[in-house]
Amino acid sequence: LFFSFHSLALHPERVLVATGQVGKEPYICVWDSYTVQTVSILRDMHTHGIACLAFDLDGQCLVSVGLDSKNTICVWDWRQGKVLAAAPGHTDRIFDISWDLYQQSKLVSCGVKHIKFWSLCGNALTPKRGVFGKTGELQTILCLACARDEITYSGALNGDIYVWKGINLIRTVQGAHGSGIFSMNACEEGFATGGRDGCIRLWDLNFKPITVIDLRETDQGYKGLSVRSVCWRGDHILVGTQDSEIFEVVVHDRTKPFLIMQGHCEEDDLIWSLVDHALIARCNMEEPIRCAAVSTDGIHLALGMKDGSFTVLRVRDMTEVVHIKDRKEAIHELKYSPDGAHLAVGSNESSVDVYGVVQRYKKVGECVASSSFITHMDWSTDSKYLQTNDGNGRRLFYRMPSGKEVTNREELKLVQWSSWTCVLGTEINGIWPKYSDISDVNSVDANFNSQVLVTADDYGLVKLFRYPCIRKGESGFVCFLVP
Repeated sequence: LFFSFHSLALHPERVLVATGQVGKEPYICVWDSYTVQTVSILRDMHTHGIACLAFDLDGQCLVSVGLDSKNTICVWDWRQGKVLAAAPGHTDRIFDISWDLYQQSKLVSCGVKHIKFWSLCGNALTPKRGVFGKTGELQTILCLACARDEITYSGALNGDIYVWKGINLIRTVQGAHGSGIFSMNACEEGFATGGRDGCIRLWDLNFKPITVIDLRETDQGYKGLSVRSVCWRGDHILVGTQDSEIFEVVVHDRTKPFLIMQGHCEEDDLIWSLVDHALIARCNMEEPIRCAAVSTDGIHLALGMKDGSFTVLRVRDMTEVVHIKDRKEAIHELKYSPDGAHLAVGSNESSVDVYGVVQRYKKVGECVASSSFITHMDWSTDSKYLQTNDGNGRRLFYRMPSGKEVTNREELKLVQWSSWTCVLGTEINGIWPKYSDISDVNSVDANFNSQVLVTADDYGLVKLFRYPCIRKGESGFVCFLVP
């Protein structure tokens, strides 16, 4: 099953994962991270969404916090799908919850200007509110880590770390971070914290500082980088950021973090090395980017923007070659012709504009037969034809570079396509499941030499088919499923 999820917890054995859904009637899915198969579904206790999740030390119980008005806390026997205990969490948002791994049946939750210490006895879940006293000001607490001897460490919105003994605040580590601390992770070596200031700080088991790593000042860093999640094991630290990046930092060489994954960051243009998966160049654009294409010779990079414009950059130094705005609605697709002479630009205005590369991207043609926004495009190997798909489910053909529509299909019988990324066509009818909607399949790519085709759809599935795949309703091999 595929859904938008707000929370995640890893089982102590590090194979099973629990994810919490966002929605009117959300549920929790426990799944195997190797087989990607669902193990258990937990439902009917939360509304609006699941804010946070945590397994206990032996992995038998799972605690969840809802996004309902009472921020309800539930303790589950997740294998049986049964609720062991439930209680209102707090009147304000809860941001983190953790089992005390050194005290059986004890939990700690924190959120907007509160921290609570919970005891689980049978089916009763009872809280005691943390006492701030005069040791520190009442703060919003964003994250937690439990330690031995009833000690709890918590990260505050102002960048301080609050240290608790039982339910009482006993000391503060002022200025641990320059602003809010979003993540705190305990391990055998000590503790790691990460914050909005873009820094990771490592602490020993007594919470004395070891070192600080400012990701903003590293080769892959940038202004505004914010750490949202951190995990420290041995000599390696994994860091998640607000832009959906994942960095790996080797502690003994901490000035050179390795960027493992870049998620969606609308206004950033990134160039990667396919050999070592390293980020080669990064350029921040003023407008959100919707699509990109690299010229056949690898010299130019074209970027389609949300505002209807497109920009062409030189790959070697990321300097601008040209910026053109002929449309008012978003550019959805870009494709260079195989001979490198033309760039096709498909927009949400139901048209494809054709530009001459050697004429400094002068407009030389226009394809206007579509009645809806352009979704996909492919050039023929001789650069003389273009096929398009649009939002109304139509597949159209044009002569290039004029953009004149081809209505005589006999003319197309011998056409060979340079790529196949269109989702519609008799050659790939078999990718569509029975009773599917025209928008269910989002992406397609064919490898002509190997005669295979891969699709990605709305259900989180990536499927592998033989190409061509003509018979409709034919099932492919499912490669990947996001629960």
